[in-house]
Amino acid sequence: MDIKWLFSALVGYKEYFVLLFLIFAARFLAIGIYKRRKKVKAKDNYVIGLNNLTYVLLSILIFFFILQLFGITLKDFFTSITIIAAALAIVFKDYILNGLNGMLLMFGETLQIGDHIKVGDHKGTIQNITLMNVHLNSDDEDLIIIPNNTFVNSEITNYSRNPRHNSSIEFEVRSAQSIDAIKLEDQLIKAMEAEMGNIRQGSQRLRIVEFKNDLVHYRFRFGLQQYDSKEETRIKQILWKEILRIINVQKPVKH
Repeated sequence: MDIKWLFSALVGYKEYFVLLFLIFAARFLAIGIYKRRKKVKAKDNYVIGLNNLTYVLLSILIFFFILQLFGITLKDFFTSITIIAAALAIVFKDYILNGLNGMLLMFGETLQIGDHIKVGDHKGTIQNITLMNVHLNSDDEDLIIIPNNTFVNSEITNYSRNPRHNSSIEFEVRSAQSIDAIKLEDQLIKAMEAEMGNIRQGSQRLRIVEFKNDLVHYRFRFGLQQYDSKEETRIKQILWKEILRIINVQKPVKH
């Protein structure tokens, strides 16, 4: 291969190499400044967002570079693309919206990698956010993949951003079993004694939500010192077992 020809060819495309350098330099500086300001080491939404934005810009740059290699100028390309732009927009509408919503999630502050959330019927920890999907790791260690369009249009509960880290369980008991509400609250609180170091003091409350024919609807609430989905699940299991024990030993009232 003629070295002089190769050098002259590369010089002819020097603007692409300058843009390539600027993209990587901007990414490196932005991530460095952000990590020093926020004092973070692991990847979070912002870093993932910058990485994806870098990949998008690189893809566009490489695409136009290939066009120029085949002798297609930018003017020729944009003149031709306007003819089929409307059709392409319709065909790729969902992909484009998915990508835009993904970028909004990455650079937003409402949700972060590691947050424990509920989206529709799905509950889990945000493992990753891509241009197309949000990856949740469920409490059962299942990977749940939700398209960004579905994600942003769903009702989302962010347990990690609840400053009081409240949680609750709801259950119903037949009126005929005549369980004393005050005694029931004391028994549930006592069942949680082993976990009191993780529970916010004074946060345990039992409420009678409503009466339904021969049923009494209860809600028991408690707050964690610091949110942990596994800790929350463990405490709820303790409470459910205690509730079942109380119901099983409680005899119906004879009329």
